Amino acid sequence: MTPHDEVLSALLDTPGLRLEIRLLGRVADPLIGNASDREVFLFVPDLHVVTAERARAYGQYGFNHAEQRVLARLLQRLARLREDWRQAGTHQLLTTQVGDFFDLWRQFVAEADPNTIADDAHGDLRDVLYRGVDRGLPCLEATILLGNHDTKRGVALAEIPFQLKAFNPTAPEGNPFLFTTHGDAFDLLERLVPDAIEEFLVHFAGPRTPVNKYPIADWGKAAADINKPLDQLNDCIVKPRHDLSAMTGAVRVVPGQALPARSAHVITAPGQTDHGRFDKYYESLSKAAERGFYGGSVRVVVVGHSHEATLILCEPPGGGRPLVMMDTGAWIEQCTYPLAEGGTARPEPSAQIGVIHGNDVRLYQIRVLPGA
Repeated sequence: MTPHDEVLSALLDTPGLRLEIRLLGRVADPLIGNASDREVFLFVPDLHVVTAERARAYGQYGFNHAEQRVLARLLQRLARLREDWRQAGTHQLLTTQVGDFFDLWRQFVAEADPNTIADDAHGDLRDVLYRGVDRGLPCLEATILLGNHDTKRGVALAEIPFQLKAFNPTAPEGNPFLFTTHGDAFDLLERLVPDAIEEFLVHFAGPRTPVNKYPIADWGKAAADINKPLDQLNDCIVKPRHDLSAMTGAVRVVPGQALPARSAHVITAPGQTDHGRFDKYYESLSKAAERGFYGGSVRVVVVGHSHEATLILCEPPGGGRPLVMMDTGAWIEQCTYPLAEGGTARPEPSAQIGVIHGNDVRLYQIRVLPGA
């Protein structure tokens, strides 16, 4: 089996769960430019978890499938696959949680005090993503990106070594194909003067990332807006339901199945999509390439923040810069989307993940079936 098939087999083999996996988008093409066959990249989107006590204040609006611990169980199964690969010396599973993990804005009405968050609050998720490595538990040793809800007024969950971005770590000669960031900082670009855009490019295209803060603190009120008060959550917790789309309809995926090489939104210019930030990603990475910055070779950008899972391929005519954007969606709110067999899925809990191996980029929706 291919690594993609092994990931699917592991997910579908998660004990105690009856699942169906739908392909929301795929780009399998050498234009991705990934020269390595060893790494498998797993992307966990926005979660917005809060403690059980605070969750009651939000009713049905919250982290999906929490009672069944679905995401934690899926990730624990993938941690076993990661260890199997490590022992066999075949592949390396690299996991990134794209930010807005523990939502401090919804957890704390006033000042944030992360020390009051109990050790067992979503402890299984915290363990399998990053804490397990220090506790002798199965662990993905994930990179956790800093989202705008992960910190409130400069206070963050201290146990997490947040990063602002990530590239593929084995990039040859400093030329990564992959760039990952939460995405909220790109919302600021429309408000910034040109000099600030240059500073933005230096920080976000550079290989090193400051920890636990955004490197744009001198940009005044625009920087402060990254941490939004509760009455402005609509910028990041968007709406109860997302109408997602798939170019050919979402296919039910099983290991070994032949899939369309492209089931993404294909455009020829960055302005041909209504995605709120794609043109900013394209412009920033193109400018990074022009200036010779680290990151100028990026062909895939993976982001979160919007909760609207989508895969976009921009392939300009005449040899222009191609770029694939994977917006990883969320495990909060609901979604609906067209089905490959016809019709449209009824509204269901958003539960997306992204997987990349080689030049094959995939975006999945996890459906928990009745009786699970």
